[in-house]
Amino acid sequence: MSLKYKHTLLLVDDEESIAKSLQRIFRKEGYEIYTALNGQEGLKRLKETGKAFSLIVSDQRMPGMTGAQFLEKAKEIFPHAIRILLTGYSDMDAIVDAVNKGEIHRYLTKPWNDDDILLQIHQSLEQYELAVENRRLLALTKRQNQKLRDLNKNLEKKVDERTLEIEQKNKELADINKNLENSFVSAIRLLSSLVETLNPVLGKYMMEVARLAREVADEYGLDRKELDQIEIAGMTHDIGLIGMTERVLEKDEKDMTEKEFALFSQHPAIGQICLQSVESLGEVGNIILSHHEHYDGSGFPNGLKGEEIPLGARIISVAGDYSKIVYTWPKDVDQIIARARKCLGAARKNIMVADRKMLIQEVAKKVILLGATQKYDPDVVMKLVKKLGIMEIERKKQQKQTVLIPLEELKEGMVLVKNLRHRNGNFLLAKGTCLNKSAISTVLRLGELDAIAKQIYVTV
Repeated sequence: MSLKYKHTLLLVDDEESIAKSLQRIFRKEGYEIYTALNGQEGLKRLKETGKAFSLIVSDQRMPGMTGAQFLEKAKEIFPHAIRILLTGYSDMDAIVDAVNKGEIHRYLTKPWNDDDILLQIHQSLEQYELAVENRRLLALTKRQNQKLRDLNKNLEKKVDERTLEIEQKNKELADINKNLENSFVSAIRLLSSLVETLNPVLGKYMMEVARLAREVADEYGLDRKELDQIEIAGMTHDIGLIGMTERVLEKDEKDMTEKEFALFSQHPAIGQICLQSVESLGEVGNIILSHHEHYDGSGFPNGLKGEEIPLGARIISVAGDYSKIVYTWPKDVDQIIARARKCLGAARKNIMVADRKMLIQEVAKKVILLGATQKYDPDVVMKLVKKLGIMEIERKKQQKQTVLIPLEELKEGMVLVKNLRHRNGNFLLAKGTCLNKSAISTVLRLGELDAIAKQIYVTV
């Protein structure tokens, strides 16, 4: 095996002839060689030459400092150098001492064989190179391991930072989406309020259907997106009726002529078509298309049955018919009773007449209960009836909290109890609006212009 490095050797012997003899033998191998005649001179060479010595050969018997003592001190200067003791056969004690103290790697005896000593030195230098390479690889491994640890540490830190950044971005996106959804639903509510301006009866009816349908849908544990879809469907389910004569709208389906019913039965499809241009309202359109399907399959336009009908449509069907009775039937009690006879038959006998409001609510509740399993999903009917009871309790609580307040006393967080309208009847703010700083500022300006009443009803 050939050597890879240029090696520097130190030869120490008090007999100059021996030192020169060794120098001649090793010089042929291309080594850089230094000599010294005693231990003190050898130590000086090691310290002052400025070379990294690979191998040190020292005679044992020298005046002042033995070879074993010298090699022990040399080890402190060049701990990785190969140390060889040159001694006679009778110096076994010196050899043991050199092994124990100077940690020599091998010893050579005098006289020597030139070829043998060359081989011994070559092998020793190979051992030195292996040790150097081993230390290099260990140092490299240590550095690489440290780099890996640093990389892992930095990677973990970066992963944590990136994860936190992604979570923050996701939260921001979720907030943006939520705001967009809120804005979108608010825009639909505003448009529905404008419908109320064009057709007060139809507009108020659809707003109440939307409110009641969302309350019932919430009983099914639906997520917010589904609740919004059902509310929007409630606010828009009868937009296909806009433009139809009030005479037809006031009739029950069974009282319509064949021509009137043919025209009326087109409105679910018209409503769906109106929403087709808005991609996010596709499911709302499906609900609108199916809100006149009956649970027993006798409805229109597709004769769907049971759970083939979208849940939102089943809810709108019940909430719509209940609200239609409450908000579109005549004001006169006698007329209500007359229509109740036609709708309820024998079931009307159990209705206790008190005032108009209680009467119309009782009739509406009886109508939907009577239609359960045939026209309506019975589970939806029961949830609506239960919700009506809860809402009535909440309404009474709200009445206690409702106050008529001067405009200048409005505060953030107050909620409008009624739609706010201009004195000319135009719609301004929807009932249920939670007043913020901007809304209050607008209301006050309108009040200064005498465009609205000086006092409004709010819930504190």
